[in-house]
Amino acid sequence: MREGCAVKLGLYIHIPFCRSKCSYCAFVSAAPRDDQEMDRYVNAVMTHIRASSNMARNRELSTIFFGGGTPSLIGGKRLALLLECIFETFSIADNVEITLEANPESATAELFQHLTPLGLNRVSLGVQSMHDEELKQLGRIHSVATVERAASAIREAGIPNVSMDLIFALPGQTVRRWEDTLQKILRLTPDHLSVYGLSFEEGTLFHRLNQKGRLEPVLDETYVRMYNRTRDLLTTYGFWHYEISNWSRPDRECRHNLIYWNQDEYLAFGAAAHGLFDGIRHAFISEKETYVRFHEQHQKQRDRLYFNPELLAEYKRLDVEEMASDVMIYGLRLIKGVSIDRFINRFGYSPRDRWQEAIDKFERQNLLEQKEEYLRLTPQALLISNEVLQYFLD
Repeated sequence: MREGCAVKLGLYIHIPFCRSKCSYCAFVSAAPRDDQEMDRYVNAVMTHIRASSNMARNRELSTIFFGGGTPSLIGGKRLALLLECIFETFSIADNVEITLEANPESATAELFQHLTPLGLNRVSLGVQSMHDEELKQLGRIHSVATVERAASAIREAGIPNVSMDLIFALPGQTVRRWEDTLQKILRLTPDHLSVYGLSFEEGTLFHRLNQKGRLEPVLDETYVRMYNRTRDLLTTYGFWHYEISNWSRPDRECRHNLIYWNQDEYLAFGAAAHGLFDGIRHAFISEKETYVRFHEQHQKQRDRLYFNPELLAEYKRLDVEEMASDVMIYGLRLIKGVSIDRFINRFGYSPRDRWQEAIDKFERQNLLEQKEEYLRLTPQALLISNEVLQYFLD
């Protein structure tokens, strides 16, 4: 293994199991019927991984990310099997970042006993709130006390990078209440925070209640005050605001998510997993049982490809213009913005060559600015970023 890889390659595994569905969640996930269902799913993912051994070619994995769902729910033994399968199949960079999403109720010492010897070095803990009544409102099954126990278990396991997810702008939430959650979280000394404003996603309980007029979002003014207070407070505590919704201690950014925002390449495995490889944006079928049965029926086939058409829900080869649009849209989410030099090296032209009119417009409105070789959103544009980013679709 070599330290550092010239071309970053990430790997994402989707674990579509949760103990219960949260009121705001639109991700593909459901409660497992029994242990056998989880075993069959893990075996199917490992079969898919082994059949895709030729995909990485001469590259090394720089990041591995277990997302969901609740990956920690399937337990340390199953997750260890997946990690060992990845290690046997692909070349791994010496400084690989290995992230596990976990919910507090399943982030236990026993879980980490299986995974830290295999190199787990980052945990993303789904906290969401530090008030029990708000957790109940969100449909979460843990308590604040469970969060505190989980944080201790992660630290005692020696995991060096601990991230925590939070949601603000809950119906009825006040700025003071939100700030209290932030203060309590900071006492747990996280290395990274992902902070998202609540949205009413279609297909969720919150969306249905909102459509019936039974649940109202906070006022826009309150939303803005909460976001700005988050930014000010976390900056005071030494966090670097590096993406619209993400803050970190120095050198504790999520390297896997940076692959997404920079539109670098990553493989994906599991039902409903999305990837980007060889310029192909793709997604696998979300029907978990169909995904599992396919791999059970084709276990002994060694000539199957990663992009098996029976498994694909989306397969799109991006042309140069589409890829350039994606680089702008995702890259402008980063606080430092899009590197103009890197963009030119990648696509052969400058963003201004293609979007001069839009860039001029937003610079006049003080929504975009160029600082050195980076084109970036201004601070006042962060909360209305979609109004700017849509102009880079054309």
